[in-house]
Amino acid sequence: SRALALQLQAMGVGRESRVGVALPRSLDLLVGLVAILRAGAAYLPVDLAHPDQRLARILASAQPSCVLADDTAAARFAGYRVLAPSQWSAGDARELSDSVQPQDAAYVIYTSGSTGEPKGVLVEHRAIVNRLQWMRSHYRIDADARILQKTPATFDVSVWEFFLPLLCGATLVIAPPDLHRDPVALADLIRRARISIVHFVPSMLDAFLAVPAARGLRLRQVFTSGEALEPALRDRFHATVEAELHNLYGPTEAAVDVSWWPAGRDDRSRPVPIGYPVWNTRLYVLDARMRALPPGVPGDLYLGGVQLARGYLGRDDLTAERFL
Repeated sequence: SRALALQLQAMGVGRESRVGVALPRSLDLLVGLVAILRAGAAYLPVDLAHPDQRLARILASAQPSCVLADDTAAARFAGYRVLAPSQWSAGDARELSDSVQPQDAAYVIYTSGSTGEPKGVLVEHRAIVNRLQWMRSHYRIDADARILQKTPATFDVSVWEFFLPLLCGATLVIAPPDLHRDPVALADLIRRARISIVHFVPSMLDAFLAVPAARGLRLRQVFTSGEALEPALRDRFHATVEAELHNLYGPTEAAVDVSWWPAGRDDRSRPVPIGYPVWNTRLYVLDARMRALPPGVPGDLYLGGVQLARGYLGRDDLTAERFL
């Protein structure tokens, strides 16, 4: 990763640069992400399953300095410099300059939003570091943990899957491409690789619990986010798997998750709450005139604190509208 970071810096990549990443889940993907951050830039994951038109809109918006992609995908990035793993420098003895600041961009993830037009959410180092350090401390994750990375890099849950193990000294187990869609293969990998920490979107957890191979699995912690966790699914989880269950919540615009709830075996909440704010984060329930509402009165959820994204890349109008 240091050699690739030096190679990127030699190409002019540095603070506030963006580097596209279009690699399948692999060791190369991890090396690429770490190298981009070490070079001082922000990484921009793109999904090759998306049609050319959407890919072109994202690239036009983000203007990456270059793209890390296999030779087979290079044609889809015409007009951009493509650096395939076969071209990566394998060794470099030079010292790597490091001038990255907490307020610098760490990654950009595109979300379609309600309009269908891609919006690039730019997240700074201080925001995601707060989230990672909170998770490390709150759930006592250390070098004994074995964390499965199975979320596509274009979804922000992948950020903690990639970097929390490196920050904690834990073991990072990278699932093969597309394995996250196969509950039977996933259960087998969890058992064989002795996974202790894994994440599920609730709908995928529902499918996972339905396969016989999931019954009797023992893990340390299972995290859910991305959709509402229904009480019936929580209860079925505890009847099937031996593990702690934790419900997290957060939009892409706020460094992965901003709240947590222990959905343990004794939890009887209906519905399952999104819970309490993480470190240095505030949650408000406000009315249409942005006045605080009393307990029991529904309203809109507003977020505040260090984990907020900088805004939408290249969309100052939308940023001003949403980030108040």
